[in-house]
Amino acid sequence: MSIEEEKKKSLLLTIGENIRRIRKSKDLTQADLAFKLNADTSKIGRTERGEYDFKISSLLAIAKGLDVNICDLIILKSSNNALKP
Repeated sequence: MSIEEEKKKSLLLTIGENIRRIRKSKDLTQADLAFKLNADTSKIGRTERGEYDFKISSLLAIAKGLDVNICDLIILKSSNNALKP
């Protein structure tokens, strides 16, 4: 796996972890969120595991479904260097 692929994977995983954390804090199941988004539950699971390379419009929909700002989904851990060149 190249450095760029590793960075992308790390970023997707961080966003997925943020989605999972926020979803659980709102007492929503993956099925609940999928219903709100008119999506498959498996897609939510893949997203939370960092396995789904989503479009920005999907991320906006997830933020809306969770009733949070999109920035809340993309906040990176201080040790994460995914966005550094």
